[in-house]
Amino acid sequence: MGLEITVIGKGCYFCKTLRNMVGEILQELGVDDAKVEQTDDLEALLDFGVVNPPALVVNGKLRLMGRVLVRTHVRQALEEGLREAAGAPAADSPGK
Repeated sequence: MGLEITVIGKGCYFCKTLRNMVGEILQELGVDDAKVEQTDDLEALLDFGVVNPPALVVNGKLRLMGRVLVRTHVRQALEEGLREAAGAPAADSPGK
């Protein structure tokens, strides 16, 4: 399926928590081939328009950002990324 996930942030507590949460959720979903990285690169922040890190980028799309990210929202973002990678329309796509 191939997920590419980036956690964007400065390495603070919330960034590390999001990174760990992503790993746990991927394990729960049985996804073992995802590429997960964490970056504090200013260019990545600017490229995705992140104003409040941490941010979650899945397959090149900014899915979430903010200081306290809710586990259910993170899981939903990852599941949507999996569906899109498999060729299924996103849940919020027209014509679903």
